[in-house]
Amino acid sequence: MNQITYTLYILLSSTIVILVGNWCYRNGKIYILSYFPDDVNYGNGINKLLRVAYYLLNIGLAIWSLHSIKEITTYIDVILELSSRLSFILLVIASLHFINIYTVYFIHKYFKNQ
Repeated sequence: MNQITYTLYILLSSTIVILVGNWCYRNGKIYILSYFPDDVNYGNGINKLLRVAYYLLNIGLAIWSLHSIKEITTYIDVILELSSRLSFILLVIASLHFINIYTVYFIHKYFKNQ
């Protein structure tokens, strides 16, 4: 049962991370470019860098958390373990999203004052 849980967890968490990452990348481009209207290349570079960092951190966290999965004996345990782990990944994703928004804001503020 542990192998089923590992496989489902990696597939689900990776899918969630990639879908949310692409969504944030597409929609975040408008947000970032509104801060850097005169330098589109710089805004796109920041957006791409945020996406790569997001992927590396979240997929790495999902894989790293596999070491602490307890022994799974029933399908109910599979569902409980998956829901617990996926909810943690979603909280991390939400936190990173807000951190990225504030980071872009502070970068813009820094360059605006120079």
